[in-house]
Amino acid sequence: MNYTREINHAAPRTSASNPVWMDSLRILLGLFLFTKGILFLEHNTDVFYIFSQSQEFISVEKASLFTSAVHITGGLMITVGLLTRFAILLQIPVLMGAMLIVNPQRGLHLGNTELWLSVVVLGLLLFFMVVGPGRYSVDNKVLRQLK
Repeated sequence: MNYTREINHAAPRTSASNPVWMDSLRILLGLFLFTKGILFLEHNTDVFYIFSQSQEFISVEKASLFTSAVHITGGLMITVGLLTRFAILLQIPVLMGAMLIVNPQRGLHLGNTELWLSVVVLGLLLFFMVVGPGRYSVDNKVLRQLK
């Protein structure tokens, strides 16, 4: 008896096989973070006040500028899918700071929408850290071609 097995040579799963809705969600997340960075620049005094009440070890101006710069550049990078996981890594400490330092000052209740928004955004960042940027990204279109 001659038994032969077919070997399934399936292509390895990459983020290019993610559904299109994930790309749309990534783009919206990046645009949201970009917009949040612009709003930090526009409402600089509010951010200074919040940081000054909780921060002793870092300059208030530097913290606000760093937060804005990370959100603006990282948001744009996430939107177009350029070095997406690196951009997400830069966003995570900022969101953790928002969740642990800034938002608890407003109280831990259901009415604190900024806290819940930070939790949702952090969850989405962790999600895209795992699943990758998707098929409609610079990472997929350009950087995969270089390998």
